[in-house]
Amino acid sequence: MSPSGGGGINWRRSTTRRTSTSLDSLKLLITRAFKVKTNVSTLQQQQNNSNNHELKRNLGAIDLIFFGIGGVIGAGVFVLTGQAGREHAGPAVVLSYFIATVTSIITACSYTEFAIQIPVAGSAYNYIALTFGEYVAFITGCNLALELTIAGAAIARGFTSYFSTLIGKTPNALRIEILEGIVEIDIVAFVLVVSLTVPLVLGMKETAKLNIVVTIASLISVVFVLITGSTSVKKENWEPFVPPEFGIRGILSGASMVFFAFVGFDTVATLAEETKNPNIDLPIGILGSLVICGCLYCGMAAIITGMVKYKEIDVDAPFAVAFDNNHEHWASVVVSFGAIFAITTSLLSSLMGQPRVYIAMARDGLIPDWFSEVSRTYGTPVNASIFTSVTTGLLALVVDIDILAQLVSIGTLSIFLSVNNGLLVRRYTPREATSYRERAPAIMRCLLLTASCLIFSTLYFQGQPTWTLIVMTLFILASTLLFHTIEMEELNVPKKGEFKTPLVPWVPALGVLATSQLLVSLGVVAWIRYVVYTSVCSFGYLLANYIKIRNGTINWSEEIYDELTAAANSQFGRSGNEKVRFVELTDMTESDGDDDDP
Repeated sequence: MSPSGGGGINWRRSTTRRTSTSLDSLKLLITRAFKVKTNVSTLQQQQNNSNNHELKRNLGAIDLIFFGIGGVIGAGVFVLTGQAGREHAGPAVVLSYFIATVTSIITACSYTEFAIQIPVAGSAYNYIALTFGEYVAFITGCNLALELTIAGAAIARGFTSYFSTLIGKTPNALRIEILEGIVEIDIVAFVLVVSLTVPLVLGMKETAKLNIVVTIASLISVVFVLITGSTSVKKENWEPFVPPEFGIRGILSGASMVFFAFVGFDTVATLAEETKNPNIDLPIGILGSLVICGCLYCGMAAIITGMVKYKEIDVDAPFAVAFDNNHEHWASVVVSFGAIFAITTSLLSSLMGQPRVYIAMARDGLIPDWFSEVSRTYGTPVNASIFTSVTTGLLALVVDIDILAQLVSIGTLSIFLSVNNGLLVRRYTPREATSYRERAPAIMRCLLLTASCLIFSTLYFQGQPTWTLIVMTLFILASTLLFHTIEMEELNVPKKGEFKTPLVPWVPALGVLATSQLLVSLGVVAWIRYVVYTSVCSFGYLLANYIKIRNGTINWSEEIYDELTAAANSQFGRSGNEKVRFVELTDMTESDGDDDDP
């Protein structure tokens, strides 16, 4: 029976109020998800930490170069080179490393430009928050956390393999197999993770010194491999250079697999808040370390495929086993020592970068404040570092490296794709613009560019007719040229003397295409992981914010951050105790008009 009379009127009013409230909550939720930060609000993060202690600026260009080299050299060469060469590209794994290097350098230009203008902890998380808003930034932060956790766990398990060969045992001798190919208990890896957390807690100055010493030792090992290994190279091992069973697609698949080795430069970007002179030190540290590491990677990939036929390369410890097979056991011992040093610095880099991502997310209220606390004594993120140690250590303790390697690259590539697009949005949006309408022209062009690149890559991998690739190439060129049609009084370019990515929009667009190629080359398992993980993170984000809206923790007044007040605080030296807020996105349901309302 339908309600009638006065009761019916009250029922309808009640229903209307509930509907209105639900719509208002949904509108607030959407507004919050797409709101962006500005330079001013982001820079205040380091002043508004939960316990008012800042990270100490102790790092110079040399420190950053060695952190970059230490973070990169080790993971790819000493852990994944064998698998990529044997199962994906053969001798052409050299080209896989070259493609991954070029892609990383292109993206590193975008990272460097962002990092100099916003020298705070958080890296890609902050860059995406400035251009695409809180929700996309949250997904980026979650992928960064997963990426660095998995990379750290994979590297720690690689340490066990080399340590085992060093003491005369097989690579898996120190592990306890529980479930074949999936669960293997690795106590050595767990102990290593916990041990390296100690210097990270005690201070970055001390950590930098340790890193330089250990990185020099690993570089000596790399030079040793290049010199000694070259004497055992057999040209016939390089034939065919591109095995027919792999082809070009195998090269790209190999590039996707080894790509996560280059996340070391991303870690350098997370150290921006602890850098003495970001404008000078960051470009040298990020780009310099990538160029050095890319050259060493390609050289060592050529050596291992020349020493051993690609079908016979050992997956767990390729270089040590290769020297053993050539009856040069003394050389394998030296390599194992060097690999242990290299893998140690690479693990140190992963354990160092992740806590700084947690800091940035905690400062924005996306995860508990506990993660943002900085030690008064050491000037380091103690809580976040300990949490990182526990999660990485437990993963390294139980999960097989093959599974880890399959899961990490897609998250890294998606972040790189977002940062390249983010630079395009930033360059072609008015300075300090926060409304959706101001950013929409650039965002729409980024979506068109990304879609064109992904379709091109898919058609290529499916072996579609050449004319379809030509058509999509024209679409990519057209979508890039469209950025020049955006009408702006002044482009949002770096100030004179600051690092500036060259040839924008072409270089970032090339980065989008390169990362799209690598993304499409990944297997179904990686894509399933990405979709499932992103869905879980999205559900968590929406649920947490909806609960906060319903209980009044988040409301319209809370979402409005007065940027003029922030600027005044910065100008007059007020630190302020308020948590850094994202700037509210202009309501997408209202017209811009020429309103005088603030």
